[in-house]
Amino acid sequence: MSIYFDNAATTAVSSAVAAKILDVMTNEYGNPSSVHRMGARAEREIQLATEKLAEMLIVRPEEMVYTSGGTEANNLAVLGAARAYGREGRHIITSTAEHPSVEQAMKTLEQENFDVTRLPVNEQGFLTAEDVLGALRGDTILVSLIHVNNETGSVLDILDIARRVKKVNPRVLIHTDGVQSFCKCPLDLGDIDLYSMSGHKIHGPKGVGALRVKKGTKLKPLLFGGGQQRNLRPGTENTPGILGMIEAAGECLKNSPAAFARVTEMKTILSALADEMDGVAVNGRLDSRRTSPYILNMSFLGVKGETLVHALAGENIFVSTGAACRSRHDSHNGLKPLGLQPLGLSPERIESAVRFSFSGDNTLEEAQICKEAVSRLARQLRAAVGRRLLHIHSGAM
Repeated sequence: MSIYFDNAATTAVSSAVAAKILDVMTNEYGNPSSVHRMGARAEREIQLATEKLAEMLIVRPEEMVYTSGGTEANNLAVLGAARAYGREGRHIITSTAEHPSVEQAMKTLEQENFDVTRLPVNEQGFLTAEDVLGALRGDTILVSLIHVNNETGSVLDILDIARRVKKVNPRVLIHTDGVQSFCKCPLDLGDIDLYSMSGHKIHGPKGVGALRVKKGTKLKPLLFGGGQQRNLRPGTENTPGILGMIEAAGECLKNSPAAFARVTEMKTILSALADEMDGVAVNGRLDSRRTSPYILNMSFLGVKGETLVHALAGENIFVSTGAACRSRHDSHNGLKPLGLQPLGLSPERIESAVRFSFSGDNTLEEAQICKEAVSRLARQLRAAVGRRLLHIHSGAM
């Protein structure tokens, strides 16, 4: 039996979604830009699916732009918006706790002489509308903030921030990275100009995402080619990926109430370790209104998070030390993961952190098995560390 609690990194594709993708790849494989009947059929399939997605999000179908995933959606939103409105202002507001696809885009803009204000978050990963309003300037053109933090699950009240920013200056664009909230944490996009989505976080295929671009919002494209998608994202549309993602979105929304309740219970089961063991702390909050139940980040002091992750993998329980894109890059470069550093936690808390992330496919039994394994292995690893320290100390004497 394998237990997969790394769903914030990626999810399994459901059988219905896989069937949809296979059908499109084998039967509706025409190029949507082709003028013949098969091309027209593929184009029509995308149009119908887009209408469904727009209905789910309560937006216009023509506001959807498909990308290769959440990273490209974030890049297109941040770089595209800044470059389109650069003559109106050069100031951008973001936070210190953004996904690398946003942070690296911000660094690129700084090289292009944009002024980026990075607002700090508190120990629980939050900032407030007052923080954002206090940073607004006359030349501010964009506010880009993550909705659900991919490391801790902290849910930002982006709707309140957007409304209040727009009240002060309606011309400021609001972008939110919705990769971890898409179809899991409903959001009114009325005041959100740019909303990033990804397919593989909701049991859809990898390599496909979307960006909601509110009507009237200008973007400079990052890519150039055949003029598809109103020149915002040229290139042959990924028909099976798009339809697979939207099929997954429909399933996710349909199953959301039951899944939300179940993952909330799973999070409760595992977070109880903080009360039952010494030296265990939750990174972020447990308040369901302010934190996604799909993500739980905990530190097990005295144990390296990476060591505990490998120990659990030895028992076919799969969790992580944080975002996959960040941890793999950092390990190759000899760097410590940066995901929790903006929270101002101690180095010990950061080094001993483990992220558990759930999906509607998981069960309460799996959560209980995982909890028991974590408790047992953490105690064993602490004891082993203690023995090594005693041995070193005895040898020194």
